[in-house]
Amino acid sequence: MTFVLLAATAALASFAIVDTAASAALALTFRFAGGRLDRYSPSSRSAVIFRLRVLPALMAVICGFGISLPVFVAFEPFDTDEPVSRTLVVIAFAGLAVLCRAGWHAWAAWRDTLRVSRHWQGRGRRLDARDIGVTTTLPVFAIDAAFPTVAVVGMVRPVLFVAERVLAECPMDEIRAMIAHESAHVSSCDNVKRFLLRGCPDLLGRRSAVTRAWSAAAEEAADAVAVGTRPGCALDLAQALIRVARLAPASVPELASSFYPGGDIERRVRRLIDPVQAPDVPVVLGRWLFWSAGFALVTASVLLAPTLHQVMEALVRIVP
Repeated sequence: MTFVLLAATAALASFAIVDTAASAALALTFRFAGGRLDRYSPSSRSAVIFRLRVLPALMAVICGFGISLPVFVAFEPFDTDEPVSRTLVVIAFAGLAVLCRAGWHAWAAWRDTLRVSRHWQGRGRRLDARDIGVTTTLPVFAIDAAFPTVAVVGMVRPVLFVAERVLAECPMDEIRAMIAHESAHVSSCDNVKRFLLRGCPDLLGRRSAVTRAWSAAAEEAADAVAVGTRPGCALDLAQALIRVARLAPASVPELASSFYPGGDIERRVRRLIDPVQAPDVPVVLGRWLFWSAGFALVTASVLLAPTLHQVMEALVRIVP
C-alpha cells in the first residue's frame, strides 16, 4: 500500500509542480511577447498559439505520468516503507483537483453544447443549402431567435444554425460569406480544438491572454479562407460582420464556432477591407520546435532515469 501511495504521490505532485510552473511561464511570456506573433499570417499564428496553449498541460502529463511514475516504479523497491511527505501529498491532491476540474469542464461543455444543439434542431426548420444559394455539406437549420446567431455547433457531426433574423435582414452575398467562414472553422476542426482547450488540465482559463489570442487568430484565419472562395467576398464578409455585431449577438455554446463571438470587430474588419500580406510563422517556431522539445524531454528522461530517481528520493526525505 505504501508503494502505491508513494507512486501516486510522486506522479501527481510532479504533474502539479510542472503544470503550475509551465502555466505561469507561458502566461508571463505571452503577456510581454505574445504581440510579436501579430506580424504573421492568421492560419500559422493560430496553429502556433494553439500548440503553446496546450503545452503546459502536455508537459505536465508527460513529466508526471510518462516520466516520474515509470521512473519510480522501475527503481523503487516494492516493499518500501518510506514515510509519505505530507507536503507532497497536499501538492498531489492539488494536481488531482486540477485533473478532476479539467474533466468536469470538458464534460460540462460537451453536455451543454449537445443540449443546445438538440434544442435548436428541435425548434428550427431544416434548410436546403440550395434554397439560400450556398454549397455546403453541413446540415443547415434556421432558428427563430431574437439574436442573430450564425454558428457551427458540434464536433463529430457539426450543424450550422442561422437565425431567421439574419436570413431576413442580410443580403444573400453576406449570408454566403458567413457560411463560407463557418465552413472554414469546420475544415480547421476549431470546435475540436475548443474542446481540447476546455479540458486542458492547467491553470490557464478561457479568459487568459493566450486563449483569447487563439480565438481571435482562429476567427481571422476563417475570414482569410472565406475571402479566398470568390471575388468580392472580403467586402461582403466585412459588411456582414458589422451588421451582425450591430444586432446584439447572443451567447453560443462553448463548443461552437460563431461568426461573431463578441468583442471588438475593428481588427477583423480592417484586415478584410485592407488586407496585408503576412508571412507564415517560421518553421523553427512551429511544429519543429514543438516536437523537438518533446523528443528531447523524453530522451533526456530515459538517459537520466537513475539520477531522476535519486532526486525524487532526496525530495521525499527533505520535504516535510
